[in-house]
Amino acid sequence: MRRMGAIGGVAWLLTAGAAAAQEAPNLTGTWVPHGGAHILEGETLHRQSGTAPVEGAEGLARHTSPFVFRIENQDGRTFWGEFSSASITERLIGALSPDGERFVMADEDGWFSGTVVDVDTLDFCYVHVAPENRAVACGYLRRQD
Repeated sequence: MRRMGAIGGVAWLLTAGAAAAQEAPNLTGTWVPHGGAHILEGETLHRQSGTAPVEGAEGLARHTSPFVFRIENQDGRTFWGEFSSASITERLIGALSPDGERFVMADEDGWFSGTVVDVDTLDFCYVHVAPENRAVACGYLRRQD
């Protein structure tokens, strides 16, 4: 009887392992933000691409330049590319969770985290904190190609 329990336990582990090791979604392509909320303080890297002050909040601003994410390559659950505004481009690296439902990305001075909503939509948040500036954002990334 103990042997049957052990065999059943091994079978369960193998089944659970196979379910957890799903194929990673393909994230290569061009992605643009939609429905976002963002705010920044100080002279951040992308500020030179264009910002507008937040009324009634001294020192705070919002970006006026559109952003584009280009995921150039993917190897399993890791991926890389670039993140650009009108004047600035940063390298971007990222990784997917084993279940393919969550991701993290890092650009040159901050990090993104989020969930894969579907093959063409990512729900993300961004954080950048430095002694002289900071920025936060949340929204959706939608695949364009």
